[in-house]
Amino acid sequence: WRRLLAMACVVWLGLWFAEARADDVIGFSIRGQMSATDQEAQEGYFNVGREFTIATRPGSPVHDDLKRMTGRNVVVVVEAR
Repeated sequence: WRRLLAMACVVWLGLWFAEARADDVIGFSIRGQMSATDQEAQEGYFNVGREFTIATRPGSPVHDDLKRMTGRNVVVVVEAR
């Protein structure tokens, strides 16, 4: 009986800490079509929908990936912990 009560308390505390930790996360996500004119893409600027612009260093691996994503629907997730 005491073991069961102790285990229940441990589980409850674990869930409580996990919930408190989850409350510390803030963020948002944007869904939209990745777009850029040729000049914007060369300079490292990419738009997601009308709300969000990504700037990256031209020639970097991220820049190359974003150029390949141009014209596709994407999801951008930003979280702070």
